Amino acid sequence: MVFENDAIYLIMENERQYNDSVTELFKAGSRIIASPGCGSPTTLLKILNRASSNTPDMHLFTGLQIDYSPFYESVDQKKLKYSTWHVMSQMRNLLDAGVAEYIPAKASQIPSLIKKWKIDTALVRISPKDQSGYHSLGATGSYMCEAAKHCQTVIAEIDEDVPHTFGNRIHESLISTCIKSEEKMPEYKIGSDTGDSEEIAAHIIKLIPQNSTLQIGIGSISESVMSQLLQSNLESLRFAGMGCDPMSDMFDSGQLANNASDQNPAILSVELMGTRKIMNFAHENPLVSVVSSEVGHNSYHLGNIKNFISINSAIEIDLTGQINSETVGFRQISGVGGSLDFTEAATRSAGGISITALSSSAKNGTISRIVPNLAFGSAVTIPRSMSGIIVTERGVADMRGKSNSERASALIEICHPDHRNELINSVNQKRTL
Repeated sequence: MVFENDAIYLIMENERQYNDSVTELFKAGSRIIASPGCGSPTTLLKILNRASSNTPDMHLFTGLQIDYSPFYESVDQKKLKYSTWHVMSQMRNLLDAGVAEYIPAKASQIPSLIKKWKIDTALVRISPKDQSGYHSLGATGSYMCEAAKHCQTVIAEIDEDVPHTFGNRIHESLISTCIKSEEKMPEYKIGSDTGDSEEIAAHIIKLIPQNSTLQIGIGSISESVMSQLLQSNLESLRFAGMGCDPMSDMFDSGQLANNASDQNPAILSVELMGTRKIMNFAHENPLVSVVSSEVGHNSYHLGNIKNFISINSAIEIDLTGQINSETVGFRQISGVGGSLDFTEAATRSAGGISITALSSSAKNGTISRIVPNLAFGSAVTIPRSMSGIIVTERGVADMRGKSNSERASALIEICHPDHRNELINSVNQKRTL
């Protein structure tokens, strides 16, 4: 080991010595938080996975992970306790079994919850330091700057491929220990259009005014929206929330806002979710800021932006406008994420629109996703008072200012035809009660 600027750098003489040295950094009973998404510290999570065999009572907290394999085994074998507020498909079975725990929380709450959870150790993937001793968190901003400031121990893996982005730097004085990253940054690759996503996206594009700031989530519908934006005549666009590959294409096409005198960046992101394309675009680019959830999920701040358009998906919606984006019955298959924060922001914004997009049916049309009432055990992610505009492949239903009966009629208009009579009958039955 050598010392440099009060941080400890571990030098790999051979793999066994290296692994043994680093696993000793984890202490029994540690409460650990790790960077999410493309900024996930994969090398450190693999080391944590090994350390859990001999280090009891450790508890890991993370947001969205693209790849759970670095620590899945230790969670599955109950050697490592794991809690998350984002649920991806690889983790659902462990949640069902009660091995992993889900925390219902808005993204904007996470920085303040770090103290409540008594987190003592932060794991980060960072760039090499600059001349002032600052490291960039690169792809992630959401909660790790706050974690680094709060935690007694900050363990970092240095990755030369991490882009230098603005808004999410930590000083070397906060870092307890550094290692060299042995794993490439995780990548999020956009899939191809599926099902009804193209038709849904076509309806959404018509709702977006010029000079908008768009927040677009993850999934096939969101990706179809991004694809069709590139073919549209919309200009002076800004983005909030997630930064992704097509945004660099919009810069090339001239659609991305590029006003150097404007204090608002073209992309105000809490996470960059993509490949090297968006990482290279964001590197030292003043048009891109990667910021904490205290800013990037702050509905008051975002709500002051004119024409803030929030576009998120859902699992189902009932005829009063209650939106479930998280569960199938009692089964947790997704999370709140930033959806409620962004919905609140769009509601506050002058000219803002909150859009919820979903296919009208599932399983080849056999299950309606517009339902009379949310099923017992289903989460209400977005309350009916904030449901905004609903879009399916069959059209657009504007919930704003409508009574319950008017909402039901509007939603039945955009449901799958095979389920229309069932929904009409449910409305008539309620009227006779």
